[in-house]
Amino acid sequence: MLPVNAFDDIRPYTDEELPAALRRITEWQYFPQALRFIYSNADIEGIKEKLLSIRTVHDFQASLMNDAIKRIIRSTTTGFTYSGLNYLRRGVAYLFVSNHRDITLDAFLLQHLLLEHRGETSYIVFGQNLLSEPAMEDLFRSNKLIRMERGGNPRAFYRSLQHLSQYLNELIVNERQSVWIAQKNGRAKDGIDSTAAAMVKMLCLGREGDPLQTLSEMHLVPVSMSYEWDPCDTMKANELYQSRRGRYEKAKDEDVRSVVTGIIGEKGQVHLAIGAPLTRRELEPESGADLYEHVAAVLDRRIQSNYRLMPTNYVAYSLLTGREQRGRFTETTRTKFLQRLDALPNNEMRQLMIEAYANPVIAGRR
Repeated sequence: MLPVNAFDDIRPYTDEELPAALRRITEWQYFPQALRFIYSNADIEGIKEKLLSIRTVHDFQASLMNDAIKRIIRSTTTGFTYSGLNYLRRGVAYLFVSNHRDITLDAFLLQHLLLEHRGETSYIVFGQNLLSEPAMEDLFRSNKLIRMERGGNPRAFYRSLQHLSQYLNELIVNERQSVWIAQKNGRAKDGIDSTAAAMVKMLCLGREGDPLQTLSEMHLVPVSMSYEWDPCDTMKANELYQSRRGRYEKAKDEDVRSVVTGIIGEKGQVHLAIGAPLTRRELEPESGADLYEHVAAVLDRRIQSNYRLMPTNYVAYSLLTGREQRGRFTETTRTKFLQRLDALPNNEMRQLMIEAYANPVIAGRR
């Protein structure tokens, strides 16, 4: 049996630790500014008083956080739709494996749905890069964030992945708590949603026995996030452009800027699709095939099949291929897309953005 404090280094805050974390958040120098990103005419003192009165993680998520997410939906989208909640059964814990487009909202929009329809949230696996700012660490760890280490020497990195795997298995199999995790490390900058076989393998590192049985008991659920407009699309195009030249280096505050841009930026239509849990038969590879590669491919097919193509995807596909997409978008959307491209400094970056929006259409036609 694992000791009670075995996962203190990566776990979220407990109810006992929450009040101190919320107090630190209210004392953050950018606290008023952060509230105004979400709340127009924010009553700073009133919200501060409410924060300081909260005593449990569930109450924090069900009140202020859920209210903030609903306000983000109202102010930055033209509509938020969802599907697949009927696949989820009461009393069953799931591992939600999601494509990754927005640094925080992919997970938080799912939390909103789970709260509204099931009265509970899942844990969330995020990279340690989001915890570089103390206030961000307090905010995310108050929202059931599990820290995932990135980098380090190979031996230490393997141990950290094994440790994370042990925690995920403990939560899902033993404590019956659901978890959200991205299908691969980092967001899809190029619009290609692909599952890393290494992520699937990580799930099995912390448990002895048959890996197929481990994956079966984790109840893998594919989740597909679709945004009409990606608020970070120009930032992603720039990263791809610089990376191709071997000179991309992430700025110190870049993750924070991505979080803020993703939250306040225009998104248009947004759809979240929950797929049916993968069955043991789906998980089992053909004789001689690699289990982890097979499961990653199954997740890819499911995530891509549930992806909701948006007018912007078809605009980009028509620009990329020259094939007319009659009735798939309006001239207003096309004009707006072209204006967005014109804001980029060179043709190669424009091409990268076109490809990023067009790739989901290409994936759906294979």
